[in-house]
Amino acid sequence: MSTIARSPIRDSVRMPTAWTRPGHIGYVGPDLRPDTHAPPVAMLTVGLDGPLIVHTSRGLIRTGSSFTPARTAHRVVATEGWILVLFIDPSSAPATMIADEMTDAAGTFGLRHRCERELVELCGEPVVDPERIYQRAIAGPHLPTDPRIARLTATIRDQPSDALRADQIAANLGLSTGHFLHLFTQHCGTTFRGYQRWNRMVSAITNAVNGHDLTRSAIDAGFATPSHFSESFRAMIGLPATKMLGAGIHFDLGPRIIAPR
Repeated sequence: MSTIARSPIRDSVRMPTAWTRPGHIGYVGPDLRPDTHAPPVAMLTVGLDGPLIVHTSRGLIRTGSSFTPARTAHRVVATEGWILVLFIDPSSAPATMIADEMTDAAGTFGLRHRCERELVELCGEPVVDPERIYQRAIAGPHLPTDPRIARLTATIRDQPSDALRADQIAANLGLSTGHFLHLFTQHCGTTFRGYQRWNRMVSAITNAVNGHDLTRSAIDAGFATPSHFSESFRAMIGLPATKMLGAGIHFDLGPRIIAPR
């Protein structure tokens, strides 16, 4: 159980805020009570007004902050007030850069971030600064990634709607499909397919926030059907996209505004 005293986040932040940046996606606001979900990227969650209860397949964990590896089914509930949720793009910051900052563990879950107090304080500022939160969450310099994988992840982020096939990518790299998929997962901590789906979801939501029709945004992002998008979003985030978009959240898109096609 965390012994860190929480600050009154709800009194200092004007409204819930979500943001997208090239290396991370974050949210500071009330607990939206998602269902059990398994994002294809790693995530850090911090209770800003009280401890968290992490629901896992092996039971409940009570902690001030938790690190969840990519593709791990779980559900986090805030016991009180607001939370910080930070999704980490594995091509920008390997999951180990946050996992190494956790001071305890329960199975695959990291517990109690070393800078938990500072993260709570940063989220209590009148204006949330995504870059400062991100830099406080990660540890040390970015470790080098295989340049072939780095180029590929950049292509996926920039062109999320493109239907890239593992066998074609592998052939272009002179690798077997199995070796390529292993290499991608080794460097990114998530699957090739999962990383593509994640970036399509980010693209669809970004365009919807920019005022475009959600259904059209989902199709333009590369989802086969609106229902495919809805199912993918719920599996990754744990709630319907319409609920998140209708929650009165201020969306800070920063420099990464994806223009509709």
